[in-house]
Amino acid sequence: TQGNLNNETGAPLTIFSLNEEHEVAVVEMGTNHFGEIGRIASFVQPDICLFTNIGLAHIENFGSREGIFRGKTEMLPFMRPNGHIVANGDDDMLCTIPNATLYGLGEQCAVRGIDIEDLLLDGMRFTATSQDKSCRMLVPSLGLHSVYNALCAVSAGLLLGMQLEELAEGLLSYRPLPGRMNVHHLPHYTLIDDTYNANPTSVQASVDVLAKCPGRRVCILGDMRELGDESARLHEEIGRYVSARNIDVILCVGAESERTFQGTLSAPGNGSSCYYATQEALIADLKELLHDGDTILVKASRGIHLEQTAQYIRSLP
Repeated sequence: TQGNLNNETGAPLTIFSLNEEHEVAVVEMGTNHFGEIGRIASFVQPDICLFTNIGLAHIENFGSREGIFRGKTEMLPFMRPNGHIVANGDDDMLCTIPNATLYGLGEQCAVRGIDIEDLLLDGMRFTATSQDKSCRMLVPSLGLHSVYNALCAVSAGLLLGMQLEELAEGLLSYRPLPGRMNVHHLPHYTLIDDTYNANPTSVQASVDVLAKCPGRRVCILGDMRELGDESARLHEEIGRYVSARNIDVILCVGAESERTFQGTLSAPGNGSSCYYATQEALIADLKELLHDGDTILVKASRGIHLEQTAQYIRSLP
């Protein structure tokens, strides 16, 4: 899937771009309303249905994680005969899908990751096991969630007849898309640009990565969109979560993120926190707030345009 072509307009464009030289198409099905994935799946007609997690993204329109689960699994009736289901076996909801090939870290998973080694900003190394075979792999992407994504891809590859060794080689070629945990080694700072999107699950995963990084750790968080009536509570919970991690400076920006800031105050950690109503106010102070050797995470929903903050940091001499 190129760019963000994952909705009822984008997915057909992906399908129409295929020609005779293509052997496999990986089609992302995006949704923020009931019925959307069902309509997309009706013309995609997948051979393999992949499910990565049931988080909190778009909970505004689905009402609950149970609703998100129902929305995502709308594709299943449109799977082709003799198709396969691949699901995260460590997710409390996805592991209940009947006849699914489960991947994850738990012993119940058919495709399992073991002996995980966190290489911090250089990626994650792990051993993938399936039946009686195993292979050491490296995914050049940050955080434990990258191991899960890699295991999902490995599971699909095995169903397509590939071997663990060639899947390991394929993983090495992975490069994150712009704004998705991109690491920039700058003259005075290390920047982790994760500004493409944000929800509570992904923010926690990104913060967990930052907490292990060297140097002074600076977390810049903007609003998370489409959380509905749960928005205030979830922003405040994120504030408490970040404050409890090994983060030195927490900078919250945006209307909703005032609740994130309040959360940091209600569960104070060892670091400091500050709130900015606008991105312009944050950028005006940012140079004075940063120190040589800082590792900086910038994270927010796409509509907040916090990539402008990331670009400003990259422009600093």
